[in-house]
Amino acid sequence: MVAVARAKKDAKALKHALNCEVVSLGGIRSADDFDPSIVDGKIPIFFFGRDEVELAREVEERIETPIYQIVITSKKAVRNTRMEELRREFEIAKARLRLGFEFDDVFLFSRRNGIGVEIDPDYDAYFVIGEGFVENTRRVFGVEVEEGNLIVRRLYNEEWIYTPKLKAIVSKRIGEEPRTLMHREDVEARRVDLRRMIERNREWLERLEEVSLNFIRRNAEGSVGVPFSGGKDSTATLILAKKAVEDVKALYVRVSHEMPFTEDYVEYVCDELDVELVRVDVKFDVDALGMPSHSNRWCTKLKMEGLRRIATDTLAVGDREAESRLRRERGEVEFRVAKEIFPIKYWSGCMVQLYVLMNGLELHPLYYEGFYRLGCTICPSLSDWERFLLRDACKRL
Repeated sequence: MVAVARAKKDAKALKHALNCEVVSLGGIRSADDFDPSIVDGKIPIFFFGRDEVELAREVEERIETPIYQIVITSKKAVRNTRMEELRREFEIAKARLRLGFEFDDVFLFSRRNGIGVEIDPDYDAYFVIGEGFVENTRRVFGVEVEEGNLIVRRLYNEEWIYTPKLKAIVSKRIGEEPRTLMHREDVEARRVDLRRMIERNREWLERLEEVSLNFIRRNAEGSVGVPFSGGKDSTATLILAKKAVEDVKALYVRVSHEMPFTEDYVEYVCDELDVELVRVDVKFDVDALGMPSHSNRWCTKLKMEGLRRIATDTLAVGDREAESRLRRERGEVEFRVAKEIFPIKYWSGCMVQLYVLMNGLELHPLYYEGFYRLGCTICPSLSDWERFLLRDACKRL
């Protein structure tokens, strides 16, 4: 991600406010002086002051990437805008790139919001994929959905289902029974062809890929490994890393309370991608340590210790900003277990799903049942909805 300002003084203000790369357009007064190559291989967010609206419109006509946002600040110039406003507008602009959708037989990623999704930095979006997901939603919530319908995931596991109109709101809150908060039976659920949706979004996905590949190549040093859990995010990251560098390893921390089907799925992906799989086993001693909780995540600590034992010089990590505030606040490059880089930091769950499928891989079997994320079977973040899916999937699959 790169924040783009018109003048150097504006860029200086953005550097003070934002935790990202910042570039200046050199003080241009005319769109004729705008060089689109300045943002090649990056996702740009342009900042203009209130008095620069016309220039912003003219510059927009010359932007060559489909993935960008333009912010108009409340002050005449960006340099005069309060840092709090710059930070807030930056977070909202990034959220628009994740949550902007149009609908034309399929859901299309868009800079605009054609179906009226509320834009919030804490929200993510993903698609209903799999007949098991469809059937489980009908059985548990009494809501008729179809494959390819859109789910916007809000705070506290509240999910808004678009089919493509808003059809239902359901709660999958941790510690509570799954329940339906709103259901519009008059709204039809339309089945969306996934293959067609991938093709219609291919330009967007390929541009995302280009940005991520450039990012990996710029920042990878020495040997490269991907902490690989079998989840959709680490799968997409492994695909990208394999395309970006010649030698990449999948680093699998296999825990004693692993999700069903995970080990087989990890081996399947590594075989398909021809990637070396490096395993390390970590025992979760529940008898000695008790069940992990939100205040005592000893499980995460043990997994990190296991990862340290097999870490490479650079770790390409599949964390995304939409998952949590903590992950939004991290930089694009961090130094913890090793040098860690985050090539899908700005992607949505929808983009990850389609990217994995576009590359000819299946998702982990539990996603086809209705999972949004994968952890282990004693994860304190496991909801009653996910516990139901686990019991049911183990019986049927």
